[in-house]
Amino acid sequence: MNGSRIVRTAGNARMSKMVRAGDLLFLAGQTPSGAAHAHTIEEQATEALARIDALLQQAGSSRQKLLSVTIYLKDMALFDRMNAVWQSWIDPGHLPARCTVQATLGLPELLVEFSATAAV
Repeated sequence: MNGSRIVRTAGNARMSKMVRAGDLLFLAGQTPSGAAHAHTIEEQATEALARIDALLQQAGSSRQKLLSVTIYLKDMALFDRMNAVWQSWIDPGHLPARCTVQATLGLPELLVEFSATAAV
């Protein structure tokens, strides 16, 4: 990556939405937007994954180019339900490396957060 240009997409005072370094794209953790309708794990996961799609498209990438995804769940009891959403979203021919951990998330209403790295 010597001489590779680093491009940061504005986020907020604490982080960038995305950082591109050469052909690698690093996304900030994606959660549902806080919309009042996203209460269930299915709704929250669907919305967060749609946000990943939008960011990947903005950067000229796609879910088929995902390299690694870390999933943070508020409660591992939600794993199977979240995984059903994931499996309907992800391209089975282009599976990224993945891990899922239980974590305390930034807001009490959040059930899931996805952090992703992709190729561009």
